[in-house]
Amino acid sequence: MEIIFLSPARDDLTEAISYYNGQSEGLGYEFAAEVKKTLERIVQYPNA
Repeated sequence: MEIIFLSPARDDLTEAISYYNGQSEGLGYEFAAEVKKTLERIVQYPNA
């Protein structure tokens, strides 16, 4: 399974990462890591 982000979703994710990094140094990167882990779980268990 391949997950593809449409351009608007990719832009929203980038904006969210920037926002969270502005709130607290590194928080946006932690958020991005959680999104990545969640996407990996979706790929691993697509019927869950």
